[in-house]
Amino acid sequence: MIFVDLEEVAALLPAKWKNHCLSVTRELEKAATAEDRDEILKANSDLWREVKEKLAEASHGKCWYCESKNVRADNAVDHFRPKGRVAEDSNHPGYWWLAFDYKNYRFSCTYCNSRRKHVQSGSAGGKQDHFPLAVGSFRAYRSSDSVDLERPLLLDPCSVIDVSMVWYDEEGKIKLNPSTVIADPVSQNRIDISRTILHLDHPYTVEERKRIYLKIISLCNKADLIYKQYSSGNPDLQYLYKERLAELAQFLTRSAEYSAVARCAIRGHREASLTANVLCDVPL
Repeated sequence: MIFVDLEEVAALLPAKWKNHCLSVTRELEKAATAEDRDEILKANSDLWREVKEKLAEASHGKCWYCESKNVRADNAVDHFRPKGRVAEDSNHPGYWWLAFDYKNYRFSCTYCNSRRKHVQSGSAGGKQDHFPLAVGSFRAYRSSDSVDLERPLLLDPCSVIDVSMVWYDEEGKIKLNPSTVIADPVSQNRIDISRTILHLDHPYTVEERKRIYLKIISLCNKADLIYKQYSSGNPDLQYLYKERLAELAQFLTRSAEYSAVARCAIRGHREASLTANVLCDVPL
């Protein structure tokens, strides 16, 4: 999971589209019944689909939740706070007033957004209408309520604090960052719930993350050997070492698939590897 800046997203969206969304939201607020609201939502559902490519652009085509790229999948615009209903609260009308608010949109892959079950492993997940809150949390029920008072249990890629909580181990699995600076009693619970609901440990995804992690360790170790030979009096290897550093740096760029995994591998290996230590301080 990498941080996605909603201010950068806003800059990508056309002003005409934003104004249209504001107009539809005002129409929703004036609706006399829930049925009327549903009709307005259905009639304007193309609005969030119109900006899907822009949302994808903000993350270099990667799912905001798991960093997967899948050019053959349709992917989707997920409403972080569900627009029609909330699975954890049967009395909730859904966050309909945020249906056309780009700040509530998250570009999502099929596995994170839709219910899927992996037959071989039995793992299942998919966000759908889920939006659990911490026990005792305030929940907004109407447009006049502040969602900022809610304490979501799902990790949000648009929150710096949430993204900083995420760590990936050598098996490619998501866990709580052992070095997280800002944590609270529900931090581990948030990781566990997000892992399940967002299907972050889908076997295919875990396999790819593990591959990246082990690739990084292998490349660092090989680069370390080149550096030792270079520093021992073989100047011809200086260029080769720089090439290896550049190769590793490509895994860390924001456009690279699973770049957060690569960063975890680098940080976790920094005490054992000079190369990993060097890359930890490279701004990308």
